[in-house]
Amino acid sequence: MKHNIFFYVSFLLLLFCSCGESLQQRTESKMQELAAMSELGTVEYTVTKVIKGADVSWYTVGDRKILFSCQAKLKAGIDMSEFNPQCVIINGKSIEITLPQPKLLAMNMPAEEAKLVYQKVGVLRKDFSAQERNELLQLGEKDILEDVPNLGILDDARSNAEMFFKVLLKQLGYEQITIKFA
Repeated sequence: MKHNIFFYVSFLLLLFCSCGESLQQRTESKMQELAAMSELGTVEYTVTKVIKGADVSWYTVGDRKILFSCQAKLKAGIDMSEFNPQCVIINGKSIEITLPQPKLLAMNMPAEEAKLVYQKVGVLRKDFSAQERNELLQLGEKDILEDVPNLGILDDARSNAEMFFKVLLKQLGYEQITIKFA
């Protein structure tokens, strides 16, 4: 009877150990899951932009001035569709991953949330049309996009992505983790 219990326990331990995934298999599986996500948003900023417009010409009497305040939500992170699984180097309990550079993944600046702060229209002039207001908001959106490198959002996205991958890989069992960006 003792031999049967020992045999069954040994068989179950052997079966359990042989069915377990290796560290490399778990890593490959996790990297495939992340690559399938397409985007890994690591930071979101809310930016307030003041947009001003003026229409002063020499051939008209009076001037037109307008001032808007609007908010834009910017999301930055890693585009995982650009991730190459061959950029993962595993050596025992150490791993090196090369990720794509962080970039702006989304921007949302709803025109309906823009607030008119100030408007001055001369007596002999027409108000700003809806089209002119939309064009001003589009210029504001363009200004925000051009200013993205100066906002620090990409640096924060890089830092947060690095922290995310280090925690994830530490949980998988790696002791030495190196994260690089292509």
